[in-house]
Amino acid sequence: MFLWLLIITAFGTLVCLFNTRRPILHLPSSLKETRVEDMAAFYRASEMANYEVVTDVYEPAMFRQGLSELLSDLIFLNPPHALPVFHPFAWTDFAAVKIGFVCLTVIALLAIPRMAGQTFALSALFAASAAPVQILLRLNLSVFVIALIVFATMNAKSRPVLSGLALSVATIKPQYGLLIPFFLAGIGAWRCIAWATLGTLSMASLTLLMYGPGIFESYLASFSKPLYQAYALTALQWDTSFRSFLGRLDVAADARTLLVLAAILAGAICAFRLPKAWPYELRVGMVLLLSALFAPSFMYYSWPLFAAGVLFVARALPDWPIELQFLAGMTWMQPLIYMLLLSLLPAVLTAHAATVFVLMALLVTGFFLLIRRRASGPALQNDEVLQRA
Repeated sequence: MFLWLLIITAFGTLVCLFNTRRPILHLPSSLKETRVEDMAAFYRASEMANYEVVTDVYEPAMFRQGLSELLSDLIFLNPPHALPVFHPFAWTDFAAVKIGFVCLTVIALLAIPRMAGQTFALSALFAASAAPVQILLRLNLSVFVIALIVFATMNAKSRPVLSGLALSVATIKPQYGLLIPFFLAGIGAWRCIAWATLGTLSMASLTLLMYGPGIFESYLASFSKPLYQAYALTALQWDTSFRSFLGRLDVAADARTLLVLAAILAGAICAFRLPKAWPYELRVGMVLLLSALFAPSFMYYSWPLFAAGVLFVARALPDWPIELQFLAGMTWMQPLIYMLLLSLLPAVLTAHAATVFVLMALLVTGFFLLIRRRASGPALQNDEVLQRA
């Protein structure tokens, strides 16, 4: 049933992708002509870095100069050490950068399931169903960061240098990797942690050399600016995070912050204490699912993180009960449901986002219960036992 629901999701998503092909294939030569695309923020930051006004990148009024009217509410959210990564963008026109971005996005969508040990056919199914419409419309960094996290968690012990450096680059969008250090500590991947720390410090040092200390002061000052604070408290229609879920329940801002921090702490403890008796792929899948569940921000273009977690669990723990297959398939389908509701019933999108978080939480709970029920069975024998057998 799960596979059939994925096929249905992929078919429906490809239809939506065809219907939205014009904005995806739109190739503006400058920011004045861009549509609502997050890549415009990275390109604008590159422009400011190249014209030596980079310290104003966290000043909304300055940052929005030169953007199209559709992007009049855009702000720059990435930490300063992301700027050296974006710096080369402005060396060519926006259209060329967008073409490269789209091509790399498709490659990343295909690479994530391949790193989970799936076949090329299932990788294509993953790429066609794991929210490619939202990813290609928004052109956010998320899919690249998720690919780096998946690579690092799978290879933390066998390739600690590459995995650590991958994680250091992933810190330019840090909300998806909050639980990863605790997972790495739990499996004893200290070399990977050391290289990730060294890589992040090197990127920060490069930022300091290129732009000076003012960029870090500007970044820290942005936390007290009303626009940034308002963004942190806004429950966006396409945000399915626990933070936005609490916002939709009208939980007070201070209480919301405390509950989110408590949830991240609980997730960190779970990531650190995942039983060593579980197959390694199962532990990777569960930490990816927990990361998706407790991320401070989780938009539909972040969906490959959740989907990758499901694939890892499926590979390590096959033969799910039919009820769990149905729940997993229906949860996986939600970005497509969002696109349908956006066209037919836009008034219910806020309630739908809250429902998506509940479905994700139920699925993670269902996986934990299934693992617990099969804990003594051969499906959960650890890797060393399987190798000896």
